[in-house]
Amino acid sequence: MKVHKLTGVILTLLIFSLATAVPSAFAGSVVSIRGKELRALVKKYIETNMPWKQDNLRIEFLGRITDPAVQGEKISCHVKSRQDESYIGDSSFTVGIYDDGALIREESVRVRMEVAMDVVVSAKFLPRDTQINADDVKLIRRWFNQNPANTVTQMEDVVGKQTYSDIRQNIEIKRNMLKSVKTIKRGKMVKMVLESGPMMIVTFGLSEEDGSRGDFIKVKNLSSNKTVYAKVIDDSSVRVDF
Repeated sequence: MKVHKLTGVILTLLIFSLATAVPSAFAGSVVSIRGKELRALVKKYIETNMPWKQDNLRIEFLGRITDPAVQGEKISCHVKSRQDESYIGDSSFTVGIYDDGALIREESVRVRMEVAMDVVVSAKFLPRDTQINADDVKLIRRWFNQNPANTVTQMEDVVGKQTYSDIRQNIEIKRNMLKSVKTIKRGKMVKMVLESGPMMIVTFGLSEEDGSRGDFIKVKNLSSNKTVYAKVIDDSSVRVDF
């Protein structure tokens, strides 16, 4: 009786060991994925999807990235980002590890992204109510780890405007530090440039509103006696597209 019981126990253990061993024989080999490979995948994903030029971005990986070991026959990796990813500042990306298309593991990779942008700064001290000329400002490159607010990146957005207050030399000029100068006053005679493709007509009009460079104002065409919207080019000219 004891021999039969012992034989039954041995058979049971043998069957159990075979049952657990058989799946592993068909599960595929163990694959070790190096952390630097995950970093390379994330870097390539960022460079492919970011809105910045490649030379304008630098990436720092935060924290240690492990070397995950997975088991499978057809291992592949795919990176995904947050739905609202802005590609600037601290963020994290998820690397999904798949075996023949089935997700078997996910790894989170934390990064810090800094973006270089050209910003307008004062080339010299600018007193309050100064109308800015081209030689009053300059462009320099700065690195940002968050989207800057009110930053001016083009000289043309500053030249011709006035300062609200004193601005020291080499200070970044923000949009809220400037005010528009009314280059054309209501009732002023202006030159109207009417453009349509290669055709250009020049006539004269009467401004019906005050306007700054780049503004659209109402101008009465003295030839046709019609009022149209025109873009202020300078202190004596407007442009009409038709």
